[in-house]
Amino acid sequence: MIVRRQGGPNRSWPRRIVRRTRPAVGQRRPRAIVRRTPTEPPSNPPSPRALPRWAAAAAATVAAAALAWGGWWLWHSPLVEIADVEVVGARRLSPETIADRSGLRGENIFTVDLAAAQDAILTLPLVGAVRVERAWPRGVRILIEERAPWGTWEQAGFRYTIDREGVVLGTMPPPEGALVIRSSQPGTLRVGDRVDPEAVQAAAALADLLPGKLGVRVAEVAFEAGKGVVVTTAEGTRAYFGDSSGLDYKVAVWAAVAREAAERGIQYSVIDLRFGNRPVVQ
Repeated sequence: MIVRRQGGPNRSWPRRIVRRTRPAVGQRRPRAIVRRTPTEPPSNPPSPRALPRWAAAAAATVAAAALAWGGWWLWHSPLVEIADVEVVGARRLSPETIADRSGLRGENIFTVDLAAAQDAILTLPLVGAVRVERAWPRGVRILIEERAPWGTWEQAGFRYTIDREGVVLGTMPPPEGALVIRSSQPGTLRVGDRVDPEAVQAAAALADLLPGKLGVRVAEVAFEAGKGVVVTTAEGTRAYFGDSSGLDYKVAVWAAVAREAAERGIQYSVIDLRFGNRPVVQ
């Protein structure tokens, strides 16, 4: 750029040419080209900022409270209540009667007392044995073994069917050829009552012993006041045993008497075995 200075010309001054490195006013600066070299990303990116301790503790407390509330709600919700009660093995008893007696419907399946339910079911006279088990997810299974008719107990003119333990089952027909036990006691009986267990045990033992030892079948066993156990065979012979002690020995004495009577041709219809080794025949 050539700059002219005002004033008169001075011939003594030489002209100067001044070059400026800066652009003049209004002049566009040339755009510089800058080459950038690509840089690789950092191998370890910055980790997110950790929560403050108080925030982490608060979050853990809220989560624990939510979990506890959810567990409480589930524990007391209908989702864990027993809805289905299955009864297996009932023939004479109604399954609904057994289910109601158990008291299991609506109970918490995790905390229900199965032993108490079994005890409640055993109060039903016809139930001999019972087992209760959980049937997930919301049920229980009750397995019943009913008492089986075994013999007939006759008292005060009525006949009752009893099981092997002497529990009165009602007036249903006994099994064919069942033993009849006749009692001289007064009064009537109800379903679930128990007759004299000693009498039932004695009658059952004699029913097993006599066919094998003497070859006779027991038709009736009676319990008479002052005489005790009285057996009537199918042939009509009556045998007085007294109490139920020493039945094996008394049967052995009877067998010896029967052999001797057969050898000597003696007929008898009554034998008294209440006095041990001194039997009396008539």
